Amino acid sequence: MKTQSYLLIYNISKKPNIKCLIKNAVAFGIQTIFVAGQRKFNFNADEEKSDIPKPIRHLIQKGLLRIIQFEKLQEAIDHIHSLGIHVLGVEIDSSAIDVEDTEQCFNIGKEICFMMGNEGTGMNDKQMKLCDGFVKISQYGGGTASLNVSIAAAIVFQRYYAWSQQQMSYC
Repeated sequence: MKTQSYLLIYNISKKPNIKCLIKNAVAFGIQTIFVAGQRKFNFNADEEKSDIPKPIRHLIQKGLLRIIQFEKLQEAIDHIHSLGIHVLGVEIDSSAIDVEDTEQCFNIGKEICFMMGNEGTGMNDKQMKLCDGFVKISQYGGGTASLNVSIAAAIVFQRYYAWSQQQMSYC
């Protein structure tokens, strides 16, 4: 069974982080990105002043990547759920499952849409309430338990991609 993953971009403050999230999503096989809000970022690949990196614009124009925009987070979540997709927040939370436990994280019988927290504050209460579950990246050094949002996303996307490829080899 081929599994597909998705990304939901919401409440990301910095344009470079949004660009990196998009690039990371593409690098790990995500073909649909949902966006809620994010009015300061131009997601229109056909506009000259698009904020989407040029190589990614070409993927959108060729139909190899879809970006679906919503005004509100709730609208995006409702749409994602209507497709039967599970929303998994990437957040340090007591209920979060370590991303290294791929079977427990990802083997839920549904496709997964990952939602990242804000660069400075993590996920807000609204985001937390709308997630179906959480995944975390264990960190072992002293200091702040925090990774750049795009780096954290790349780690989670890579673990999911590796797990999904392993699942396909069992079929």
